[in-house]
Amino acid sequence: MNFRTKQYLRKRFGDYYQNAGLVLPHELLKREWGFIFFDELPEVVMRRHKAFFSEGEALEYLRGMVPAHAYHSAAYYKFPGAGTMKEKQWQGADLIFDLDADHLPLKPRSYADMLSNVKTETRKLLDFLLDDFGFSESNISIVFSGGRGYHIHVRDPKVLSLESAERREIVDYLSGTGLLSDFLFKPSKHIMRDDGRFKKKELESARRISSFDDVAGGSGWGKRISRYLIHFLKDISTKDSAEALSEVTDLITSYNLKHTFSDNVPEDVIKKVIQIKSENRKIGLQKIAEEAGTREERIRDILIKNDLWDFKPEATTKLKELQRTAQNREALDMIENKGIISDSYIFDAIIQKALENNSIHLGSAHTDEPVTADIKRLIRMPSSLHGGSGMRVVPLTLPEFEKFEPLRDAVVFSEKEVQIEVIPPLKPQNSLVEMKGKSISVKEGISSLPEYAAMYLMCRGAAEYA
Repeated sequence: MNFRTKQYLRKRFGDYYQNAGLVLPHELLKREWGFIFFDELPEVVMRRHKAFFSEGEALEYLRGMVPAHAYHSAAYYKFPGAGTMKEKQWQGADLIFDLDADHLPLKPRSYADMLSNVKTETRKLLDFLLDDFGFSESNISIVFSGGRGYHIHVRDPKVLSLESAERREIVDYLSGTGLLSDFLFKPSKHIMRDDGRFKKKELESARRISSFDDVAGGSGWGKRISRYLIHFLKDISTKDSAEALSEVTDLITSYNLKHTFSDNVPEDVIKKVIQIKSENRKIGLQKIAEEAGTREERIRDILIKNDLWDFKPEATTKLKELQRTAQNREALDMIENKGIISDSYIFDAIIQKALENNSIHLGSAHTDEPVTADIKRLIRMPSSLHGGSGMRVVPLTLPEFEKFEPLRDAVVFSEKEVQIEVIPPLKPQNSLVEMKGKSISVKEGISSLPEYAAMYLMCRGAAEYA
């Protein structure tokens, strides 16, 4: 980023800060502040340990210094401007969730698609916070980050004093980390009854979601699993046979892949099993076991792990079982209202899918743990501008969030044409700018673009002011 580009960006950011209605954070006098300035870009140098003594001082600083990025602490301090964390004297912190589209398992086709994916994930998180944790809407703030996702701020008095370990437990709950069926379910019980000369095994109590014992209709993860099962059963029963069979086959395959044990099998045995099966796809387990000199259970696990096991016959049988359940109103009622679920392993496969689909996928694997558990974290200031996109960091209420379109509603710069030079090599993700309902193709070299698109590319480091 050259000097002229920095000067132009700083001028236009300054115009925004002079005229925008800036939203300063709750208890701003107790917050630490941090800033990254245009002069030092592209180096990222955080200037932190700043404190303000009035709203007017904070606004004057933003409008005079014009940062590329502005942050404030999630924490409240007695002395927020002190030079060390110990001297600041921590007094509590908001509960923060940073949802970044880069961490989602889905591969987006475009920036717009990426933002759509992370909005769906944010809805899931909000549902957890409102339903499972019971936080009030008035204590939850949603903020579009100006870049790739959303920040959720929870200011409920009950969470302010939580330490890092306690916040990490919240993350574990949201991500389903360590969630075991032993915790979720009360297993079925059977009794043996005399039946003349023989004993007969009878069901005494069915498998049941534990939370249904405590709350009518269940609660927490138990309620989510029940709802997912009902949705899955109704959905699978309406699909055509080929699509339904394919979905159940994938479901069974995924489940079995997570329940195979072939790690301790010698490599030469694995290679021999693969070779035997590859040469004769119709050969049975018993014959392979004889030739390879190992147990049939091991053979099955090896074949599953190497995509050599045909699940279609099993999936065909299980699909019929699911369709029968879906057509049985009493069975659906037992799941939905009593939390009673069949012991059949196909239901365990659906439950595994329910856990995967309902968990919050952010951060290194799930929720962005460093942000949520870090009680001294700096978070981007709502209503500031994001120096990496030129878009506004937009604070939102829950109703506003539903209607919010970031590539329309977070764009603050004008339609006037600005001449820029797109720098080679042009990365594929910068070759198309989708904003304000337009798709603008970008090529290397000098070109004139609407200012909002030009600002976006300059902030991204893909172009210079020409």
